[in-house]
Amino acid sequence: MTLADEDLLNVIRKAEQDSLGWSLEHLRPGQGTQRLMFLNAHGVNCAAQNDAFRQQVLQSDFLLRDGVGLAMGMKRLGLRETENLNGTDLIPKVLSRHRQARLAVWGSSEEALDKLGVRLREEGHGALVSLEHGFHDDAFYIEKYRTHQPDILVLCMGMPRQELLAGKLATEADGGLIICGGGWANFHSGHIPRAPIWVQRLRLEWLHRLSREPLRLGRRYTVDVVRYFQHIRRLSKHG
Repeated sequence: MTLADEDLLNVIRKAEQDSLGWSLEHLRPGQGTQRLMFLNAHGVNCAAQNDAFRQQVLQSDFLLRDGVGLAMGMKRLGLRETENLNGTDLIPKVLSRHRQARLAVWGSSEEALDKLGVRLREEGHGALVSLEHGFHDDAFYIEKYRTHQPDILVLCMGMPRQELLAGKLATEADGGLIICGGGWANFHSGHIPRAPIWVQRLRLEWLHRLSREPLRLGRRYTVDVVRYFQHIRRLSKHG
């Protein structure tokens, strides 16, 4: 097994271990820097081809299993079954426990952030210190982080950028919780509707997303799925 494949297998094992041991009680905004990340099939592909991304997820404080694809891969590798701890469902639970925390959300579009800001304030998040779209360079966000020093920062820029930026920001201040939230801002704001509950229960939300955004997600749910299972098949020979 190559060193890169060993690291990739360790990424998936970390998601298994962190998910099995997960509790909201582990998060302590304002009491030391923590990074909460999520791993899905797309994340495995990113980790396979991006050394810096792979190291960032390995260094995260919590890496949680997200999605049916990763569950299937874990089973093939002989790992234990875990709860599906996707960010879209989990992040609101985190924020509801810390409504007085200084909160920042960076990523997505200005339109989605406008809607998100309204909803967060309606939910009682009075200390919303910064909303920024996801198209600035890293230096811009680093300066904003130094200025606002949020207790909780949610990055919604997609993989691998949000994880790489989280690694840089973690060295800038002590005490913040940095969450890599992917598409959470789009969903929580209502900018992109989620699948109906019955579709979620059937574990077919990916199909709903594909129908809504075929141009953006078409490759991820076709060619990239094949690549993902090729990685799993290769790793299973050494697991």
